[in-house]
Amino acid sequence: MQDTTNKKSRKRAPIICATIIIGILAIFLATFIYPLLGASYGEVIALVVLIIYGLAILAVITGILLALRQRLKEIEGGEEDEARKY
Repeated sequence: MQDTTNKKSRKRAPIICATIIIGILAIFLATFIYPLLGASYGEVIALVVLIIYGLAILAVITGILLALRQRLKEIEGGEEDEARKY
């Protein structure tokens, strides 16, 4: 019983951190998407730059989600203090 509770408490911190960072990045992404909605087609270079920045932010969010998934698997496997080995 103690082990299950301990794993749940160890999972809480990575999930909270990932949620906060993804929330900040989502707000940042919205600041790039909002100008795209009202942009005219004459500003092609500006649109391309905003789209590239938006894709970069989406790539970072994807990386955070993959790292979170890997960390949760480590916690489930009992490797929660992996850094202590070294």
